[in-house]
Amino acid sequence: MADERDYRIRMDICLPPEAVNHAASIRQALLPFLQHGVVIKEGEDNEERGFIDVERCGHRLGLPCDKIARWEVDRGKVI
Repeated sequence: MADERDYRIRMDICLPPEAVNHAASIRQALLPFLQHGVVIKEGEDNEERGFIDVERCGHRLGLPCDKIARWEVDRGKVI
């Protein structure tokens, strides 16, 4: 019997302020893959939609994070 499970890739990387170009490069490299993403249980209360979030993380300084951009499967940029 073939394994029909989906692949899920999770990533969480904090980069220092001087690495802003690296952060942008990672985001640009990943964006094309959103077109191949699937929405699990679409339209249901427990829908799972793939995404890429970009945040300014203040945890190192004792501050909260600020979400500055979000891309979602089948929706594109939503923030």
